[in-house]
Amino acid sequence: MRRFATVLGVEFDLPAASERQLAIDREVAKDRTVALFRELREPLSRYLASLGVGASEIEEVVQEAFLRLHRHVASSAGDGQPASQNLNGWVFRVAQNLVRDRRRGWHGRNVASIEDRPEAALASAPGATPEERVLHLEKAKRLQAAWQTLAERQRRCLHLRAEGLRYREIAVVLDVSTTTVADLVREALAQLGRARDDD
Repeated sequence: MRRFATVLGVEFDLPAASERQLAIDREVAKDRTVALFRELREPLSRYLASLGVGASEIEEVVQEAFLRLHRHVASSAGDGQPASQNLNGWVFRVAQNLVRDRRRGWHGRNVASIEDRPEAALASAPGATPEERVLHLEKAKRLQAAWQTLAERQRRCLHLRAEGLRYREIAVVLDVSTTTVADLVREALAQLGRARDDD
């Protein structure tokens, strides 16, 4: 089967060597997608849970996001163009957009996140005295209240950062500048720090 490439509207016959290179590029794209799936599946699942996505929906969204990633990387290889350099941010953004699109039919959150249950913080202090547990719970309640006052973008920045994404990757997910991400994270941490330290 002969292959053709289009450059500036003119079709060119691709030599057999280019066909071999195209096959190699597609295999590399597949390997890259599999490696990213192994690396990002769990962090992406946790991020989706932080957005309130139910456990039954998370796997579907993750699979669809990585299917789209594979198509993106494969089509970039087929076009002779490099895929996005920031594929981590790309896949998180696609998953976030899939959730937004699905929510058009959803009403409210489908799962209670840990932010909704400050008493879950008691599990982190099993050997504490009753007084220490009460103090720990009060601190957790203050942090929860402060968390709720954060802007949605600040909460998303912190969730993504907790999943190991760098500022430039978070910027891709949220479609903002890296400077904006740094400002959002700094302001959110300062706000949470003030709430934690209030006595």
